[in-house]
Amino acid sequence: MSGDAGRGARGADGAAPAARSRDGGYRAAAVVVKPLMRTWFRIRLQGAGHIPASGPVILASNHRSNMDPVLLAAAVRRPVTFMAKAELFVWPLGWILRLIGQFPVQRGGIDREALRRSSAVLARGGVLGLFPEGTRGDGGFASVHPGLAYIVLRERCPVLPVAIFGTERVRRRFGWLPFASPVRIVIGPPIDLPASAADRSGRRTATEAFRQRLQAFMATAAGPVTPTSIDR
Repeated sequence: MSGDAGRGARGADGAAPAARSRDGGYRAAAVVVKPLMRTWFRIRLQGAGHIPASGPVILASNHRSNMDPVLLAAAVRRPVTFMAKAELFVWPLGWILRLIGQFPVQRGGIDREALRRSSAVLARGGVLGLFPEGTRGDGGFASVHPGLAYIVLRERCPVLPVAIFGTERVRRRFGWLPFASPVRIVIGPPIDLPASAADRSGRRTATEAFRQRLQAFMATAAGPVTPTSIDR
C-alpha cells in the first residue's frame, strides 16, 4: 500500500478505523459496562497505583472464571486489551469482549496473529492483559502456559502480577445475579523477570521461574485484607 493510500485510510486524527472503533467501544464500555460490573460484583480493588499512567505494561492475572477479563477491565482506569481464548467469543460475553477491544487466541498451537496483536498493543503503549495459566483452574498459578510465558519474557516491559478472588463463584448457578459474588482484585508491583533464552531448556527454566514469582505474589495477595489496602 502506498503512503498516500495508507494516509487515506486514516481519519483527521491520524488514527486507523480499527483503532478509532476500539477506542470508541472502550469509551462506551467505560460509561456503561464498567460502573455496572463494579456495582454488580462489588469489586474491591487493591494496588491500582502500581499501574503506570502511560506506557506499555502487562497485567499477568490468575484465572478462575470466564468473567475474569471483563471484571479486571472494569476495575482499572486504563483500557486493557486481553488475549482471551477464542471459545469465549460467543454471545453475549463475546459482544462485551469485542466492545472493549479484546481479541481471540486459538489454543493448541502457535497463533501468530494473536502474537502480532499482543505486540501491537504494547508497541502503541497500551495495557495487555494475559492469563499465564492458559485456562481456567483453581487460580493458584500451579502451572504457566509456555507460549504465554514466552510473550511476557520476550516483550521485556513492566509486568504486574494480578490476583482475582471471588470469580470462582460466578461459575456456580445464580452466581451472576446482582450482589451474589463480591470480587477482590489485587495488583502487585512489577515483578523481576527472569532472563529468557533461545534454547528450549533455557525457556523452560525461565518459564518455571516466572511461575514461581507469580505464585509467591499470589500467596501474599491472599493474606488478610485491611480497610486501608482497598482502593475502592
